[in-house]
Amino acid sequence: MTTLTSGAIKRYRVMALFTGTMLLLLTFVVIPLQLWAHNKTLEKPVAIIHGYGYMLYLIVALDLCLRARYKPIRTILILLVGVVPFLAFYYERIVVRDTQRLLAEAQERTAKKKAKTAAKAARTKTTVSVGAQGADATEPSPEPAQAE
Repeated sequence: MTTLTSGAIKRYRVMALFTGTMLLLLTFVVIPLQLWAHNKTLEKPVAIIHGYGYMLYLIVALDLCLRARYKPIRTILILLVGVVPFLAFYYERIVVRDTQRLLAEAQERTAKKKAKTAAKAARTKTTVSVGAQGADATEPSPEPAQAE
Protein backbone atom coordinates (compact mmCIF):
# COMPACT_ATOMS: atom_id res chain seq x y z
CA MET A 1 0.00 0.00 0.00
CA THR A 2 1.47 3.33 -1.02
CA THR A 3 0.85 6.41 1.05
CA LEU A 4 0.67 10.05 0.16
CA THR A 5 3.81 11.98 1.07
CA SER A 6 4.97 15.56 0.86
CA GLY A 7 7.83 14.29 -1.35
CA ALA A 8 5.35 13.05 -3.95
CA ILE A 9 3.67 16.46 -3.93
CA LYS A 10 7.01 18.26 -4.35
CA ARG A 11 8.06 15.97 -7.22
CA TYR A 12 4.75 16.59 -8.97
CA ARG A 13 5.01 20.35 -8.45
CA VAL A 14 8.55 20.54 -9.84
CA MET A 15 7.73 18.45 -12.90
CA ALA A 16 4.47 20.30 -13.60
CA LEU A 17 6.24 23.66 -13.50
CA PHE A 18 9.14 22.36 -15.60
CA THR A 19 6.85 20.83 -18.21
CA GLY A 20 4.69 23.95 -18.34
CA THR A 21 7.74 26.19 -18.74
CA MET A 22 9.23 24.04 -21.51
CA LEU A 23 5.88 23.96 -23.31
CA LEU A 24 5.61 27.75 -23.15
CA LEU A 25 9.15 28.08 -24.44
CA LEU A 26 8.39 25.67 -27.26
CA THR A 27 5.08 27.33 -28.15
CA PHE A 28 5.93 31.01 -27.86
CA VAL A 29 9.65 31.13 -28.66
CA VAL A 30 10.79 28.12 -30.68
CA ILE A 31 7.84 27.79 -33.05
CA PRO A 32 7.66 31.54 -33.87
CA LEU A 33 11.44 31.54 -34.46
CA GLN A 34 11.05 28.57 -36.76
CA LEU A 35 8.12 29.99 -38.69
CA TRP A 36 9.00 33.68 -39.01
CA ALA A 37 12.78 33.80 -38.69
CA HIS A 38 13.39 30.41 -40.35
CA ASN A 39 15.71 29.61 -37.46
CA LYS A 40 15.59 25.97 -36.41
CA THR A 41 18.47 26.17 -33.93
CA LEU A 42 16.37 25.73 -30.78
CA GLU A 43 13.74 23.44 -32.24
CA LYS A 44 15.38 20.09 -31.63
CA PRO A 45 16.94 20.65 -28.17
CA VAL A 46 13.85 22.27 -26.66
CA ALA A 47 11.52 19.68 -28.19
CA ILE A 48 13.67 16.83 -26.86
CA ILE A 49 13.94 18.36 -23.38
CA HIS A 50 10.18 18.96 -23.28
CA GLY A 51 9.49 15.41 -24.53
CA TYR A 52 11.65 13.71 -21.91
CA GLY A 53 10.40 16.12 -19.27
CA TYR A 54 6.80 15.30 -20.17
CA MET A 55 7.48 11.56 -19.94
CA LEU A 56 8.96 12.09 -16.47
CA TYR A 57 5.97 14.31 -15.61
CA LEU A 58 3.62 11.47 -16.59
CA ILE A 59 5.39 9.07 -14.22
CA VAL A 60 5.46 11.55 -11.33
CA ALA A 61 1.84 12.64 -11.88
CA LEU A 62 0.63 9.05 -12.09
CA ASP A 63 2.49 8.25 -8.88
CA LEU A 64 0.81 11.19 -7.14
CA CYS A 65 -2.63 10.25 -8.47
CA LEU A 66 -2.26 6.66 -7.30
CA ARG A 67 -1.05 7.74 -3.87
CA ALA A 68 -3.91 10.26 -3.53
CA ARG A 69 -6.37 7.69 -4.94
CA TYR A 70 -7.82 10.10 -7.46
CA LYS A 71 -10.58 8.90 -9.75
CA PRO A 72 -9.55 7.83 -13.28
CA ILE A 73 -11.09 10.89 -14.96
CA ARG A 74 -9.16 13.28 -12.72
CA THR A 75 -5.99 11.26 -13.22
CA ILE A 76 -6.32 11.50 -17.02
CA LEU A 77 -6.96 15.24 -16.77
CA ILE A 78 -3.87 15.70 -14.61
CA LEU A 79 -1.79 13.71 -17.09
CA LEU A 80 -3.02 15.78 -20.06
CA VAL A 81 -2.48 19.28 -18.65
CA GLY A 82 1.19 19.05 -19.60
CA VAL A 83 0.34 19.50 -23.28
CA VAL A 84 -1.77 22.67 -23.02
CA PRO A 85 0.11 25.98 -22.59
CA PHE A 86 -0.62 27.78 -19.29
CA LEU A 87 -2.94 25.01 -18.09
CA ALA A 88 -0.10 23.18 -16.33
CA PHE A 89 0.49 26.22 -14.09
CA TYR A 90 -3.19 26.69 -13.26
CA TYR A 91 -4.02 23.05 -12.62
CA GLU A 92 -0.78 22.45 -10.72
CA ARG A 93 -2.01 24.86 -8.03
CA ILE A 94 -5.36 23.06 -7.80
CA VAL A 95 -3.78 19.60 -7.60
CA VAL A 96 -1.20 20.65 -5.00
CA ARG A 97 -3.83 22.36 -2.83
CA ASP A 98 -6.18 19.37 -2.93
CA THR A 99 -3.40 16.87 -2.37
CA GLN A 100 -1.96 18.83 0.57
CA ARG A 101 -5.43 18.83 2.12
CA LEU A 102 -5.63 15.05 1.68
CA LEU A 103 -2.17 14.66 3.21
CA ALA A 104 -3.12 16.81 6.22
CA GLU A 105 -6.29 14.77 6.76
CA ALA A 106 -4.32 11.51 6.56
CA GLN A 107 -1.72 12.79 9.03
CA GLU A 108 -4.50 13.89 11.40
CA ARG A 109 -6.11 10.43 11.23
CA THR A 110 -2.75 8.80 11.88
CA ALA A 111 -2.09 11.07 14.88
CA LYS A 112 -5.51 10.27 16.35
CA LYS A 113 -4.94 6.56 15.84
CA LYS A 114 -1.52 6.73 17.56
CA ALA A 115 -2.98 8.71 20.47
CA LYS A 116 -5.78 6.18 20.85
CA THR A 117 -3.30 3.28 20.79
CA ALA A 118 -1.04 5.02 23.32
CA ALA A 119 -4.00 5.68 25.64
CA LYS A 120 -5.07 2.05 25.38
CA ALA A 121 -1.53 0.87 26.12
CA ALA A 122 -1.33 3.20 29.14
CA ARG A 123 -4.63 1.85 30.48
CA THR A 124 -3.44 -1.72 30.01
CA LYS A 125 -0.12 -0.97 31.73
CA THR A 126 -1.91 0.70 34.67
CA THR A 127 -4.26 -2.27 35.05
CA VAL A 128 -1.38 -4.75 34.96
CA SER A 129 0.74 -2.78 37.47
CA VAL A 130 -2.19 -2.37 39.89
CA GLY A 131 -2.88 -6.12 39.64
CA ALA A 132 0.79 -6.90 40.29
CA GLN A 133 0.90 -4.64 43.35
CA GLY A 134 -2.20 -6.32 44.80
CA ALA A 135 -0.58 -9.74 44.39
CA ASP A 136 2.60 -8.54 46.10
CA ALA A 137 0.65 -7.22 49.08
CA THR A 138 -0.98 -10.60 49.83
CA GLU A 139 2.19 -12.68 49.50
CA PRO A 140 4.61 -12.76 52.39
CA SER A 141 7.87 -11.08 51.68
CA PRO A 142 11.02 -13.19 52.08
CA GLU A 143 13.15 -12.61 55.16
CA PRO A 144 16.61 -11.22 54.56
CA ALA A 145 19.45 -13.69 55.18
CA GLN A 146 21.37 -13.06 58.38
CA ALA A 147 25.11 -13.30 58.59
CA GLU A 148 26.65 -15.41 61.37
